[in-house]
Amino acid sequence: MEIKIDEIKKIEDELSRYIDSDVEFILKIGNYILSSGGKRLRPILVLTFSKGLRGENLPTDYPIAAAMEYLHTASLLHDDVVDGAKLRRNKPSANVVFGNDTVVLTGDYMYANALYLFSIYGNIDMIKNVSSAVKKMAEGQLLELKSIGDFDISLEDYYQIIEGKTAVLFASCCYVGAELAKADEEKKQNAYLYGLYLGYAFQIIDDLLDYIGDKKKVGKPVFNDLREGKVTYPLLSIKDKLTEEEKQLIKKVLRNTNPDEKHIKDVVNLVKSKGGIENSINKATEFVKKAIQKLDIFPENEYFSNLKKLANYVVEREF
Repeated sequence: MEIKIDEIKKIEDELSRYIDSDVEFILKIGNYILSSGGKRLRPILVLTFSKGLRGENLPTDYPIAAAMEYLHTASLLHDDVVDGAKLRRNKPSANVVFGNDTVVLTGDYMYANALYLFSIYGNIDMIKNVSSAVKKMAEGQLLELKSIGDFDISLEDYYQIIEGKTAVLFASCCYVGAELAKADEEKKQNAYLYGLYLGYAFQIIDDLLDYIGDKKKVGKPVFNDLREGKVTYPLLSIKDKLTEEEKQLIKKVLRNTNPDEKHIKDVVNLVKSKGGIENSINKATEFVKKAIQKLDIFPENEYFSNLKKLANYVVEREF
């Protein structure tokens, strides 16, 4: 999917404009993480659905698009503290540079700022949808924390985790974009489901890249999920092909707070040899096809064509 440079610049300008706290530390931390880059997929989803249905973006679309990126940024700040992350997008993570306490509170500021923008530029329907998404994001993170080191988690639990981690915010962005264009209920629900399935695919590929990605391209260390005791789709998908001895090795790695690097590589090799890579790509592709089907009721124009390309890009990406 091709994104115009001037469109990205508009998004970046909006993100800078509404970080306007009188507290210097908030400005420093906010600008630090926002200037680290990112794909800006969430504001792009908002703007593309709105423009695809209305034919143009109104000035009021942009603060709403920025608000969705603030929600994402807030979740990243909190995640890095919870995970004890050291790197984010090839830079030291904000918690390493500024400390956990200030980063958590800056994340809270970002959440509040997003909801403030919705109260001015949005409506009650958007606020309900976004509030529900934020609630599910918190539930997903708590479930993931509870599941650390547990190789016996179900596929249903994994999907609930990644729904909160990624998919529900994608879904809400698409819903909000459709609501900005005053779409009917069927279109808003299809927009939501497109984003949900896109988010599932995105997170499964994200989890896969932790096994096969290039550290420089991914922007953070690989094999981190295993080190942190997280069970993701590449590992879950091969569970029924494992011997008892192999399962014990995996449990040992997942439950160890400082696992042996050789054992980590042994688990990675198991995932590769038992088909975990192919399983993950196939599952992500299934979700991408479901996402694209949800676009059938929308107009045939360049914007919805771009959304189909975006869905395919999610599986093909290397970072």
